[in-house]
Amino acid sequence: MSDRDETEALRRGSLPRVSSPQYSRTRVIQVTPEDLEKNRILATVEKNPVSDQFKLLRTRIFQHTRAKGWNTLQVTGFNADEGKSLVAANLAVSMARDTRQTTLLVDLDLRKPTVHRLFGLGRDLPGIESYLLGDTPLEEIIVSPGIEKLTLLPAYGSSLDATEWMGSPKMEALVRELKERYEDRYVLFDSPGINVCPDPLVLAEYVDALLLVARADSTTRESVKAAVELVPKEKILGLVLNDAKEEEPSGYYRYRYGDQ
Repeated sequence: MSDRDETEALRRGSLPRVSSPQYSRTRVIQVTPEDLEKNRILATVEKNPVSDQFKLLRTRIFQHTRAKGWNTLQVTGFNADEGKSLVAANLAVSMARDTRQTTLLVDLDLRKPTVHRLFGLGRDLPGIESYLLGDTPLEEIIVSPGIEKLTLLPAYGSSLDATEWMGSPKMEALVRELKERYEDRYVLFDSPGINVCPDPLVLAEYVDALLLVARADSTTRESVKAAVELVPKEKILGLVLNDAKEEEPSGYYRYRYGDQ
């Protein structure tokens, strides 16, 4: 269903309208469309091949998860520099534009956080580290980038204790809290590559499903095979092929989705 079709369905009352999650102290940092495009977040751009690919991806994910009641999705890769954070950011924006739910993007790449940079949040705000290490409530950390029905839970500093943080009871409780707080919300977790460190393997125990990101002409079959052996196969939704070159006039990266 296109965005126009969904709008018409809402007008007729055949689809429920979902309100943005309301936090009493949510900080709003308005990100301009120009800044988003500069950082290659193109899921808000109409009549764009990248935006269309993410609409297709979100539809396939909804088809696989809604019937099962799944709403927590880990986006991970295999090695470094495969573009998984960019995929997570574009997918979160695209999901938020669907009329049926809100979306929260959580940066759990605690070794190399990227979400704050992609959305232009700066580095002078409290991040998820403040929650895990102290008593800063989530309401003071969650940020709205000014995109309707999308919120962000960013991280800022790199930590050598990331694996211990990921495996802590507080992290497990956090994932459960985010999953259960709003029934109509999808929660996306951006995590490091599976072959990079143990962190994503720990997180995989908590989430409903995993989406794997590979880079064309970079990620090897051996890397994919090694990683798939480490995670619960029943949780793998599929593989996004990032940077798959096609003759597109836009000149931007193209994303493809294929079942495992």
